[in-house]
Amino acid sequence: MRMPNVSVEPMSRKSIREFVNKFRQLLGLEDVRYFPIVQFIEWYLPQLGMNYEILTIAEMNDVYGLTNMKKNVLYIREDVYCRAVKGNPRDRFTLCHELGHFLLHAPERVSFARGKIPAYRDPEWQANVFAGELMAPYYLTCCMSVDEMMEECGMSRQAAKIQYGVYHGK
Repeated sequence: MRMPNVSVEPMSRKSIREFVNKFRQLLGLEDVRYFPIVQFIEWYLPQLGMNYEILTIAEMNDVYGLTNMKKNVLYIREDVYCRAVKGNPRDRFTLCHELGHFLLHAPERVSFARGKIPAYRDPEWQANVFAGELMAPYYLTCCMSVDEMMEECGMSRQAAKIQYGVYHGK
């Protein structure tokens, strides 16, 4: 979900990649191509002090996921959660994106912004980069094709194309 008029501390793709790599290493998942995001949310998120709630479509309307840092709760729309459990790439990306907000955007790192902000200070850009790097870490996928990334990392074609383009300067 878009965070209006908000800016966060600057982070480059490289710094987010390094963060994600350390995060995967801490979890013992540095060699795992298919990141188990649903299991992570169910088993590990509460250990990090973050709860999650599955809400109905009526409660969330057109919002797929929302991270509330003040309450330490990740809200997930029920259909998104059910599809992520089944391995749907788009919904897995949504959960990874929301996890990125939780890990990268503590309240003290967020401030109000006026006007256009650069991508590296945009919380949505940072959460998207986090999700892409979590699902397809460079060191595991830099030599893969888009189709291989889709298959082995559980990514949508769009997300795999973005990661592939980043790795190959496109």
